[in-house]
Amino acid sequence: MSKAAVPVTGATTIIAGATGKLGQLIVRRLAALKQPVRILTRRPDAARRLFGESVQIAVGDFGDRTSLDTAVRDGARLLLLSPISARLVTDQISAVDAAVAAGVRRIVKISGSDWTIDPPGHSISGDAHAAVERHLNSLALDTVSLRPNAWMQVSLANTVRQAIATDKVAAANPDAGVGYIDARDIADVAVDQLLADTVTGRTLNLTGPDIVSARQLADLLSTTLKRRFAVVEKPPLAASGDADFEHRAIAQFARLIAAGRAATTTDVVKSLLGRPPRSVAAFISEHAAAEAALTE
Repeated sequence: MSKAAVPVTGATTIIAGATGKLGQLIVRRLAALKQPVRILTRRPDAARRLFGESVQIAVGDFGDRTSLDTAVRDGARLLLLSPISARLVTDQISAVDAAVAAGVRRIVKISGSDWTIDPPGHSISGDAHAAVERHLNSLALDTVSLRPNAWMQVSLANTVRQAIATDKVAAANPDAGVGYIDARDIADVAVDQLLADTVTGRTLNLTGPDIVSARQLADLLSTTLKRRFAVVEKPPLAASGDADFEHRAIAQFARLIAAGRAATTTDVVKSLLGRPPRSVAAFISEHAAAEAALTE
């Protein structure tokens, strides 16, 4: 947590998207800091199993303004997170507007990757996040949009899992690098920005410490697991014209990554948290150990 991040006990943080992988990490970090948390969820039973009595639960939905108003009432901060969908813009702006009407003072948004947003027109997901960011930037309150580059726990975890099963690392462009970021670092930055005295700018581009290509990933796996991993080129991921929003968005991500758009690093995580972000090598070691334990 940055020097500016001073927890303020009693100021409730509203979490939209708490039951997903990243949302769970953020909620548990806030709870560990004794911060009051209220989560908006359509699945109260699942939320209670995850968090017990450590959080308040507001049952509701982005499409139900009454439930949104109830969820954000008396809240000080909002963490805005929702899955990729055709309703992302409408849902998130509805939550933002409810928060503004309730007097929420700060909104931290988990946005799209910087390379999906700028330049526009190459990613339906990035364009949707950009629309929400523009709305946030028009408001007279503290807002910050976090743009994680590429999550280790999503795309990289799938690649590693398949590689361990086949001894092959498959990629559309084996030489295209990615500045992967660990979801735990995203969560740490989100908590930092929720609790800091002031947010750090309007947008923050979050990456890991290094750029790793599929070829380098194969080398890391070979070193870690002490067996050879081959690199295999595969056709670019494609989505048919009648595919749903999520599948079209994922296909676009794959094409942009293959084009080298995700090959970037920043020092944002280190400057905010006072430590370097977790590396791909460390993630692979953890993931490989977990996979090995499952097979024992």
